Amino acid sequence: MTLRVAAHVDVRYTTRSPTGVDKHIARMVHGLAARPGFEVSVVAPRGQLVGGELPAGSSLHGLPVAPIPLSNRAGRLLWALGNRPPIDRFCPGVDWVWSPQELWAPARHARTAITVHGSTYFEPSFPGYHSAAARFERARMAWFFRRICRSADLVLPVSHYLERFLIDSFGLQPERSVVVGNGVDEVFFTAGDAATSSPSAGEYDADRLLVVGGLNGWDGADSILACADALAESIPGLGIDVIGTLDDRRSIAASERRPNLRRLGYRPPRELAVMMPGYLALLYLPNVESFGIVALEAMAAALPVLACRLTAVPETAGDGAWYVDERRPADVVAAVRALRAEPALRDSWVERGRRRAAGFTWEACVERLACALQKSPCAGETRVGDTERPRMPAGGSLP
Repeated sequence: MTLRVAAHVDVRYTTRSPTGVDKHIARMVHGLAARPGFEVSVVAPRGQLVGGELPAGSSLHGLPVAPIPLSNRAGRLLWALGNRPPIDRFCPGVDWVWSPQELWAPARHARTAITVHGSTYFEPSFPGYHSAAARFERARMAWFFRRICRSADLVLPVSHYLERFLIDSFGLQPERSVVVGNGVDEVFFTAGDAATSSPSAGEYDADRLLVVGGLNGWDGADSILACADALAESIPGLGIDVIGTLDDRRSIAASERRPNLRRLGYRPPRELAVMMPGYLALLYLPNVESFGIVALEAMAAALPVLACRLTAVPETAGDGAWYVDERRPADVVAAVRALRAEPALRDSWVERGRRRAAGFTWEACVERLACALQKSPCAGETRVGDTERPRMPAGGSLP
């Protein structure tokens, strides 16, 4: 039997540089569409379409789409206030309406599934947790979480950390929850394979550290800046490259006063993957993280990870990361000194990280989603990260 699934999306999230939630949407929708037994379409606001189709720049371009005759804002407002109009009025005949990006809409005949990506504003470690803006966002997200935990047929957190938050804070019933996780793009595994294929291939710059995500509060800008100061004093000549576009103005100004910090902006996944093995280590100190895909991408690409233990990072990074206290820059200095002094130690962390990352593939995530939608006994049996990476044919990759 073929299951008909309509993916409810905000098209703007499919036309940006694919990181985080944007990447999850593209990989999961395409992955489900490629599986036998599923017929996948998109349902989205008419105003976000071009000639009734998804725009050419959308990662979902080419999939069939059903227009919602409401603006994105009007639809969200109506569904926040009540249960009309049911979204399956606009995509009749589907078995499931699934949002891969935290959009709620009631359905009359179809079942509903929602992927949940984060609990940022509920985390006390979030900078500005007590601010008026954070209190407003908590109230807004609390409405959403209560609604989906009460009304959605299936809730799909990306981590067990996030699942426990929904169970404890909003009464999510465990039997209606399946942790789908996130995967690592094949380009990172390929870069890691190349870096570990021979001694000469694994050359790296012992004087460079990498930060991915940008300089901002939730990605741990203050910790990164403090580490930059400690490293400048203890290991002159060592620099930190920051990749990402989510830099806040205060952190940009602070970085410009530190000669050992260099902001490189956005790099596409394929380019980032090739760059990663050339650094000494990834410095990963986010204040808030509901999964931690950056750590896994680095591990897959044969880059050791120096990570904090905040929020979901330990669940995802597991035994593949060298943990440091983000409040103690001296911890980072000591770890960097050790990695620089002992290449064999760095090699051992590369190997541990590669083993850890092997359990996180988009194929496995799509498998968990498909089983959950089919109500198969396999749903929920395998913990995220416990399966080995299936090898793909040369040149193969996910959509």
